Amino acid sequence: MEIARLTQPKQQRMPMLTREDWIDQAIEVLVESGIDAVQITDLARRMNITRGSFYWHFENRDDLLDAITKEWQQRNTGVMVDALRIATTLDEGLLALFEVWVDKKLFDPELDQSMREWSRRSESLGKKVQKEDNSRVGAIAGFLEQHGYQHPESFVRARVIYFTQLSYYALDVRELMSDRISYLNAYFQCFIGRAADPGAAEAFIALHKDKIS
Repeated sequence: MEIARLTQPKQQRMPMLTREDWIDQAIEVLVESGIDAVQITDLARRMNITRGSFYWHFENRDDLLDAITKEWQQRNTGVMVDALRIATTLDEGLLALFEVWVDKKLFDPELDQSMREWSRRSESLGKKVQKEDNSRVGAIAGFLEQHGYQHPESFVRARVIYFTQLSYYALDVRELMSDRISYLNAYFQCFIGRAADPGAAEAFIALHKDKIS
C-alpha cells in the first residue's frame, strides 16, 4: 500500500530588499514630505515589509540618514565633478554642466532642495551642505583656472555660474528648453566673457532637439 506523501504548503517569502531599496524609498519620502516623515515603521509599511528587513542593512535611523546624505553627495556633487573632469575644452565643460543641470536623471534638483530644507534644522547637516556647495564652486573655479582664468576671477565666475543654477531650482523657474537654449550665448557672455563656440553649441542643441518645441 502506497503511503500518501504529505505536502506542506510553501511559506510565502518576504521580498528581498537591498540597502539601496531602503535609501531610495527614504529619499522619495524626504522629497515628498520632509525629513520628519522618514521613519522606519512608515517606510516598512510603505514597502509592505517588516521592520526586521531594515536592521539587516542599518544600525538605526541615524545610519539611514547618513546613507541619504552620502547618496545625495554622490549623485549631485559627484556628477558635476565628473562632467568637468572629462571635458577637454572650456566650452565642453560648461555645456557638460548645463547638461547635468537640465537632466534630472543626472542631477536631482528636488533632492538637492530637500537636503537644504532639512539642513535648516540640523547644524551638522548645514555644515555638510555648505561644504558641498564649496566643493561644487571649487570644482568649477578649478576648471576655469585650467583654461586661463586667474583667482579671484575664476572663483567669482564659478560662483555666478553655480548660484545662477541654484536660483533656478530655488525659485522653481519654468521655461521652455527652446527659450533657455536661445539664451546660450548670452549666458556664455556673462559666465566667461564671450559667446559659445559655434560647433560646441550646435552639438549641444542637437543633443536636446527632441526637447525643443
